[in-house]
Amino acid sequence: MAISKVGLTTAVTGTLAVGSGGTGITSGTTDQFLKFTGTTTLASAADNAGSLVQIGSTVTASDSANVDFDNLASTYSMYIIIGSQIRLATAGANFEINFGTDGSTYSANKTSAYFHQYNNEGDSDLGSGTQGSASHGNSSGNQEIMRGLNNNSTYGKAGQFRGYISGLGQGGNYASFDFFSSYFMNTNHAYGVRVNGQVQAAADCIRFIPSSGNIATGQFTLYGITQ
Repeated sequence: MAISKVGLTTAVTGTLAVGSGGTGITSGTTDQFLKFTGTTTLASAADNAGSLVQIGSTVTASDSANVDFDNLASTYSMYIIIGSQIRLATAGANFEINFGTDGSTYSANKTSAYFHQYNNEGDSDLGSGTQGSASHGNSSGNQEIMRGLNNNSTYGKAGQFRGYISGLGQGGNYASFDFFSSYFMNTNHAYGVRVNGQVQAAADCIRFIPSSGNIATGQFTLYGITQ
């Protein structure tokens, strides 16, 4: 089921305001993706020094082509995005990210390193290492953060990640990103992945997208950190 619109609300009072440049979570022409288009400002940065502020409401995907967070303001030193109960519609699909500036084109150059650890249910296939094909060198392609997800309607929803991105919305190149993911692979392996790197272009938008199919389920929450 596609989601046509999810309203934007703030989770705190007195310190967080939604700027006039945004309209909340909206749908695209296909009604199959979710987008955060609000800009945010702090009423008093001094009152929130070192604080973690939830921006908007949690976005819930349901058969959505992608989830976007756009127009991220320079107010925050770092953004944190938490994803939980993620299940892709297509068995064995990868879960990926990319960055942009206009809310429609997500193809910023990136250099990254991809590390993984895995173990199967029988505890007889333990391994770790780097993944060359998922580690980018000044590439505009989507950055994989989960590989080969299980799409079972029960334990397929075990997929989760937490992402840290600094430098978004600052008007310059070289934002940094660091993603930690845990999920059940389509081959019945428990997988842990860490991906970190640099965005080698100005960026204030981020997209989450499967390598094929849609996001069957998933919840995504955006936070800003002031320092």
